[in-house]
Amino acid sequence: MIENGTKKEINYPAEIIFKSIFRNRPYTLESIRSILAEGLIAGEVAHRESSGGKFISYTVTAVFPSEEMLNSVCSKITTLDGYMSMF
Repeated sequence: MIENGTKKEINYPAEIIFKSIFRNRPYTLESIRSILAEGLIAGEVAHRESSGGKFISYTVTAVFPSEEMLNSVCSKITTLDGYMSMF
């Protein structure tokens, strides 16, 4: 994981928290949960809609067994309809 321009050492399995921003589309929450379930990742997905309702952010808190699995899940999330950003 890279933080502030330097690689941060993470010992897996590790709890990781990240956010992703989407245009507000139906079924995005279910799709993110499905991606986690496919990888047998235990976690929670919280969401918050923008004040105008056009955008929605999802906060994923999950235990990842490896960096490879984290990268795989993140890559799949970026392919979902309406994806805009992840941090």
